[in-house]
Amino acid sequence: MIDFSEITLVKAPNDNFVGIRKSKLGNNYEFWLPNGFNDFPEGDFDKVRDLFFKMYRTFRKFENDNKPNRVNINRPDYQTDQDQTHISSGGLSLQNEQGEPCQIYSKLKMIERVLDTYDDLAINSIQKKIKRTEDIDYSQIHKYLDRAIYLDNDVVYVETMDLPRPMLRYESTDIVNLYCYILDEIIQQLQEDVPANIKAKIQDISFLAKHFKDDYLTSFQSIFDKDTFLETTSILKESLENIDKNTYYKDTDYWGLYEAIETFLYGELNPELNDGDYWGIKGFSLIWEDMCQTYFFRNYKKQICYADTDIPLKDYSNPHPKREQEDRNRVGNLPITISDGTNFWMQWIYSEESDKSNDDRILRWHELLVVEFNPSSRHLVFKDKAQLHQDYDYLKYGYVPDYKQAKLMSKSLRPDLVLKDNNCQIEIIDYKDVPLEFYFNPSNLSPKEHNKYRHDVIKQLTYELAIQQTHPVSRNIFFIPYYYESAPVNNHLGQIETSLDIKGIRVFKANFFLIQDEYLQENT
Repeated sequence: MIDFSEITLVKAPNDNFVGIRKSKLGNNYEFWLPNGFNDFPEGDFDKVRDLFFKMYRTFRKFENDNKPNRVNINRPDYQTDQDQTHISSGGLSLQNEQGEPCQIYSKLKMIERVLDTYDDLAINSIQKKIKRTEDIDYSQIHKYLDRAIYLDNDVVYVETMDLPRPMLRYESTDIVNLYCYILDEIIQQLQEDVPANIKAKIQDISFLAKHFKDDYLTSFQSIFDKDTFLETTSILKESLENIDKNTYYKDTDYWGLYEAIETFLYGELNPELNDGDYWGIKGFSLIWEDMCQTYFFRNYKKQICYADTDIPLKDYSNPHPKREQEDRNRVGNLPITISDGTNFWMQWIYSEESDKSNDDRILRWHELLVVEFNPSSRHLVFKDKAQLHQDYDYLKYGYVPDYKQAKLMSKSLRPDLVLKDNNCQIEIIDYKDVPLEFYFNPSNLSPKEHNKYRHDVIKQLTYELAIQQTHPVSRNIFFIPYYYESAPVNNHLGQIETSLDIKGIRVFKANFFLIQDEYLQENT
């Protein structure tokens, strides 16, 4: 079991890992926080506990959302232009568009075992189990002659018999009550964001949990309370030991509950094993993207022109005729074919109709997100020649391309999100999982980080140039995670970092918890 009071917080992680693992320098555990959490309070049991369970729910949702749809075996010759995934022994393994590995280990055994063990039919079928009793059933006495005491007057004395008795008519054995108590505590921390079979029986579980609490604990004790954690855990361990010693008949139902409880109380995270005990994710940017896309689709769907995503949404029905029934809740409305020259596959994006047309056909927004390239002069080509010099100065290309050169090549661009306001002003948003400090001193970055910084800026400016050929752009934004003790007054979503202006690109410090809460509401 995790003691949240003993966890060391690690802020501004340098290896893109978010989660809990053992320290390399000692036996204590470290909670590696997301980017932007430099101001997260130290030594606050409740805040660490709440963050842990929110991240736990976030990882589970991300894994459940992506397993059926983004799972492909990574091969050296496979396209790395888009996120690819495969199943690993520790959970889910992905690869982002830069080819960087991303591994998620959301199967935290000490909690997953308790959730997975719940079986309503098994628990409610414990109607009759064997117990040792001093009651005598004379019709069964012939079965106990080997245990009998033969008295001098030829009387046969049987001291005890093993007879069936009811054990669960809303009066369960202690092992069931103990299990339900632990399960009930987990359900509360997960805010009832649990599998459907458990959610349907929450009241029953709570009823049985109360039996255990009434017998063993005080009203204010809890596994996850900072003041009673150690005492409560000690009582649970002692109770499990006593139950095991005094339970005469142990069948598979008993052992299933016992092992789930034991794993919860005594389990530990093992960073040496990739079997799900090592809890966290390396490559949090993919989750951050899904969290942000979910927020905007829940709150600004009518303003979305284009989104490079196919996230699922609760109570959403996709009208596209090619969507399979099981994918009707996903937002992607346009299948596109992607190729690296060798391999081809289909991916869904979201692209609305624009207010532009070509040859009597209304263009969709993905068709406006295109730049042309002259391979001879190795220059971009712009439709609006009047803006050519200004655009090139903006991109630092420095000179005018020759339009009389060879056949042009086109490149489709894929920003994360394009929004349009009521005045047809366009806002471009790209989600970046980097700390704020990343943008302040690019000259101090490592060569790899500096290369990322440079490419991110070039791509973002190219998105803007493509859209400027048909629409004015009001804002171009890098959208990064940020921890707020309390939400900004003027805009609960976050605020622009006023001291940063990267060639016209602004950095928006997004309210992590607000976005995360919207993401998790899709799972409840």
